[in-house]
Parts: sequence; C-alpha cells; structure tokens
Amino acid sequence: MPGVWYSGQSWVRLHQLSGLRLGTLRMTRAPQLEELDRRDRGTRFIAIEPKSIINHSSATQMIFASINPYIGCEFGCAYCYARDTHRWTVDRAATGTDPTSAANEAASLTPAEAFERRIIVKQNAAAVLARTLNPAKLRGDPLVIGTATDPYQPAERTYRITQAILETLRQYRGLHLGIITKSPLIARDTALLAYLSTMHRVTISISLASTDSTLLRRLEPRTPAPHARLRAMKKLTDAGVRAGLLIAPILPGITDGTDALRKLVHAAKASGAAWVAGSALRMNAATRATLIPWLERERPDLAERYRRHYGDRFWVSRSYADALQQRMTALQQEVGIVPEEGRREKRNFSKVKRGKEQIDLWMDVRRET
Repeated sequence: MPGVWYSGQSWVRLHQLSGLRLGTLRMTRAPQLEELDRRDRGTRFIAIEPKSIINHSSATQMIFASINPYIGCEFGCAYCYARDTHRWTVDRAATGTDPTSAANEAASLTPAEAFERRIIVKQNAAAVLARTLNPAKLRGDPLVIGTATDPYQPAERTYRITQAILETLRQYRGLHLGIITKSPLIARDTALLAYLSTMHRVTISISLASTDSTLLRRLEPRTPAPHARLRAMKKLTDAGVRAGLLIAPILPGITDGTDALRKLVHAAKASGAAWVAGSALRMNAATRATLIPWLERERPDLAERYRRHYGDRFWVSRSYADALQQRMTALQQEVGIVPEEGRREKRNFSKVKRGKEQIDLWMDVRRET
C-alpha cells in the first residue's frame, strides 16, 4: 500500500514520520509453518517458532512495545484493521526454499480469509520472552498484549500462549502491562492478573462496540456476547485488577447514537470499569475491503455515505470527532466516570513518535480534515 506504514496497531501516512534509520539488513530463514489442528468450522491452527516476540517501540515508532501471541483472529469483525498482518508471514513461508503444505495452502487464500481461518500459533512465545525480555530496553514504555490479534480468542483455550506469557512476566517487576481483548476467557486468568497487578502496572481493555447482541452477531459473527464480556470485567475489577471499557470502533450511523452509547457507559460503570474510552472508526485499506461490502449487504442506506465521508482518508471529519468526544464526555460525567481517565489510557496506547513529537492516532484528526 504505497505511502502508508503499518505500526502494529494503526496505519499512518509516511509523510507524518521523520526519516527512519534501518541499519544493517539481515536475511533470515523463512519461517516454517506446520499444521497443528483443524476444526469443523473451517479453521486451521498452524505452528510457528518465532525468534523474537516483542515489537519494540524503537522499531515500530509507537510509544509502546507489543506482543501478539497469535497471528490472525477467528472473531471475524467486519471492521478489523489488522487482516493484512497475516500476509507477510504466510507469503514468506510459502516462497521459502522448503515451503510446507500448510504454508502453501494458507497463501492460496485471500488475506482476509487467511487471517480468520488460518490462525498462526507462536508456540514458543513464552520461552522466547523469558530469554529476550530486557526491561531496561523498554525504557518505561507500556508492553501491550493484543494489538493486532485477540490474545484470548478461541485458540487460547487450547494453546494457552497468552497465559504462558503472563506466567513469564511473574519473573519481573515494575513493568507497565496492557491487554486488549473482546473475550471473557480473560477471566480464566483473574488470579494471575491480580497477582501481576501487585508487581506491575496492569491495565485491561475490554473491547465492546454495543450492547445489542443481534447487531454484534452480524458485525462480529464469532465474538462473545456483550453480557459475557461485561461479566468478565466485573470479575476482574472485583479481584482488584484495573480494567476499563474500550468502545472501538464507534461506527457512524450504527453504534454512535446517544442511547446506545449510554447503555454501554452505564453497563461499564456497573461492571466496575475504571475508565471508558471510545473512538470513531479508522478506515484503513484492510477495513475498507471488508466493511464496505458488509455495509452494502447489511446497511445499504449507509454504504454511500461512508464512501463520501471517508473518501480516501482514514479519519472521520473533525466536526464529527469533536461532537462524538463531547457526547462521550457527557455520558461519562452522567455516571460518575472521569473522562480524563479514558483519554489518558488512549494516549498511553495509541501514539506514534515523530522525532520529538508524539502524534495521537485516536484524537489528532486535524491532519486528515
């Protein structure tokens, strides 16, 4: 995609970034992909043994480091921004000197299909983390688990890669850890997260776009029900784990109504949320490829409006963003949640560096208006 760079969580135009020093390029052996298992629903799980597991901020230019225990996600959200993250690993494995049948088969699918149906499992992730994590190298940056995949998607029930990573982090102290998930499976690790919260600064972001389960079943066909996610949040917060509600993305004309957002904010408050954060849809190329067809099928009355509003931009207009922020602020004040807490969390996990500046990828819409 010319002129655009992927950071691991967000897309930014290259003209926003200062020059990057790449250093010495090293050719490494193509990754080997071996099938572990397959499900009747069409999903196949493929093993990979990565040499590294942390994406450091010095490489990504984000203000956080990240870990993704899996590549790909079964949840199938129509607005997913990360579907292209699968392509580099699969294509590199399929064009290597000795490609496996699993690599060739995965490469035969479209990026969107492969991302949902060919889940790459980083089997040795915890061992690699234990061998390579140097807290000093993080320089105080947050370490976020689940920026381009859901770390508690169905694969985690079987492979427990996320749980093993968290167990490894028991060996350290003083880190700033974040987890982003749509899955109530995170409640399985409540005791472990409560323990880690005594050693590190831990923040859990429970992602939920709507309390309307019928809508979500069409928009996110394989995600857990809203009440299950909120119940998981309550279990975490009751155990002393700091958790909040991430309403992202907020879809214009679909999930942005005051009544709909009020239900979410009230539900978050009842579930013990320490903060609520919300942001409007960013329309990168991967999102556009799946969301526009979804709109044409499910909401044809909105499809053309989305095309006109976004054009070739990633962002909503500044006027829409300002109005949405005002709405979110008023709703949080209504239930006694401090709006600045949510804004602070977004700043912690959504900025990209540009020289000495930091660009807030959630809030700084003026460059795209």
